Amino acid sequence: MLVESIGEMDRKLLKNGSQVIIKASGERYITGLSDLINRLVREEGDAGLLISTRWSSNALHRRIGFSKLPKGSLKVIDTISLSLGSRPASDPYFIFIPTPAPLESILIAVERSLKKGSKEMGFLMIDSLTYLKDHYTEGQLNEFFHYILNRMLENDISTFIFDQETGDGTAVSRRLASLMDNTVEIGGGGEE
Repeated sequence: MLVESIGEMDRKLLKNGSQVIIKASGERYITGLSDLINRLVREEGDAGLLISTRWSSNALHRRIGFSKLPKGSLKVIDTISLSLGSRPASDPYFIFIPTPAPLESILIAVERSLKKGSKEMGFLMIDSLTYLKDHYTEGQLNEFFHYILNRMLENDISTFIFDQETGDGTAVSRRLASLMDNTVEIGGGGEE
């Protein structure tokens, strides 16, 4: 499905345990990520979890505008801030994992978040499949996504994975697309 913006995504793709890959690059990726968070949290009233592999906590605060989101509506598993040596924002909704983050550490953080607020959690978002493909083997990612996708389905939690490679992508992208409900491409990718 090709859309010009997140606002054009069908509402059915946002609810009831749906699993969607969102392909976007450049400015469309940056805008799409913050637009999806705003749509899910502010418009749909959901709470969720973001696995951040590209953006430090300070950058996310500026990009997403946490102060405009309802308190506690978005928790972030931050896998990047500690590697940058940046001073992480003092925010109880951030879980900091040392980099390079073993996939098992990310899964443990997801499990803990599920146990603390599974009734409140409506979505899980991963900000960059591209980053994960660059840092982990295909076998590791297959196991990781097999677990994550099934775990989210068990809890009726929607899953959104951003892929910055447009088109057919890599073997990991194609395999993941075959397991998930939908693939959405924002504006055909590239810069505006």
